Amino acid sequence: MRSPSPRARRGRVRAVPPAALLLALSAPAAAQCPYTLPPALLNEVLYDAAGDDTGREFVELLNPGPLAVPLAGLRLEAGDGSGPGRWTLRWQGAPGDSIPAGGRFVVGGGQVTPPPDRLADLNLQNGPDAVRLVWPDGRVETLGWGALEFSEYYCAAPAADVASGSALARRPDGAMRGSNAADFAAAPPTPGELNQRARQVGWVAGAQSATPESPAPAATFQLRAALVNIGTEPLQAGEVGVLVWVREGSGDTLTLHRGAVDRALASGDTLRLEVPLVYPRPAKLTLLLLLALAGETASRAARDSLALRVGEGPLALSEISFQPAAGEPEWVEVRAREPVNLDAWRLADAHDAPGTASGPGALLAPDSLALLTQDRAALLARRPGLDPSRIWQVSPWPALNNTDGEGGVADRVTLREPDGTFSDATSYSAAGVPAGATLERGEDGLWRALDGGSPLRPPRPLPPVRGRWEVVPPRWRPASGEPLQLRYALPWGAARAAVELYDLAGRSAHDDARDRT
Repeated sequence: MRSPSPRARRGRVRAVPPAALLLALSAPAAAQCPYTLPPALLNEVLYDAAGDDTGREFVELLNPGPLAVPLAGLRLEAGDGSGPGRWTLRWQGAPGDSIPAGGRFVVGGGQVTPPPDRLADLNLQNGPDAVRLVWPDGRVETLGWGALEFSEYYCAAPAADVASGSALARRPDGAMRGSNAADFAAAPPTPGELNQRARQVGWVAGAQSATPESPAPAATFQLRAALVNIGTEPLQAGEVGVLVWVREGSGDTLTLHRGAVDRALASGDTLRLEVPLVYPRPAKLTLLLLLALAGETASRAARDSLALRVGEGPLALSEISFQPAAGEPEWVEVRAREPVNLDAWRLADAHDAPGTASGPGALLAPDSLALLTQDRAALLARRPGLDPSRIWQVSPWPALNNTDGEGGVADRVTLREPDGTFSDATSYSAAGVPAGATLERGEDGLWRALDGGSPLRPPRPLPPVRGRWEVVPPRWRPASGEPLQLRYALPWGAARAAVELYDLAGRSAHDDARDRT
């Protein structure tokens, strides 16, 4: 989501570069596009804001001409690209609405910053979909994005469906090259401002993450981010400043990092950053990220944010049924670490295709168990003894893999809070786990296979193990040529083990052998 830090509002009239103005006025509309040159242009659209879209979507119009353009009667419509003729009115110009010569006009939600000229609940779709302007004299301009099937939803060729948090913007402002694909590109949202300045840097939408995803208090973790020079001029080393801070519950701010990019960036260059950070105590935070060019005011800085939990999350994974017996849907058991309602929680697989939980709305008490399942009714029919008040259905269900891929991992299961904050995750191997068995996390925190599963029941204790760990011979010299045997007993029929050897000085025998080659 965008940083909540407010930007200073500027006047709505924006100067258009002479070259862009000349281009917009003189370029003929392409014959394959469904419009002649309109009085004003669709110049920028944000249809998929980072996080919750509510109140953050906007459409920007640009008047490249030398005279004001009245907007009375203008219709802004949204198109559903899944079928022909599916256009819905989202906003209509009223008497007195107009765009000054060379100015911009923004229609959007109440969370857009600076505030739009007119408020409207646009409710735009993430694609493939479209918006269009229908002028009172019949002229139409259409912008479509994604793999659209019907030509009425785009001009010549649809623009690319951009990542969450990015806008579709004409680059440069007012560009008219004959198709949506050629005119519009992904860009940081700039409602009411130039889409491309000579000197401009931005965060790459969706590229910011933390490793580990839930760091321990006072432990170092890595912020991984990417920035791009989206201006027309190169930037020199040291010109781009990076600031990372958090706003704590008291309202105070704590700076976690302040530095400068130590390399030059040509126009269009992307740079990936790794910034070590430390936060001293358990907390749910929003990291606020800022990129500022030397000599520019903070109001023009690029901002992004990242939800982060330091310490354990409120919900933990406790059992996974990824290849259930016939007739039973997949399910995942979770344990509450604190009071929590699972409604709107997110469950994702390794492909990060999250589903959303919905269910009885009951509040889970600390240390209580609940189930997230592919089909709530089918699970209750299969296991009628389960408590319905502790079962949530997840839709769409992130289908869990039954076979291992590269690295011996079948899939990764991730739990996130409704706002996207990480809570828990685990990667599992399907090797040696028969159909109908589950993977259960024991009291010791280790995962083990369990025949039949134990949904909504505490972990089963391990059976006693007969035998012990043995090394034969107890004193072994690699140069002797004598084989070394490791003997151990486990409470399962099969297992995978990794063995590392160290000498008495604590040095890895593998490293020692490598150094001597």
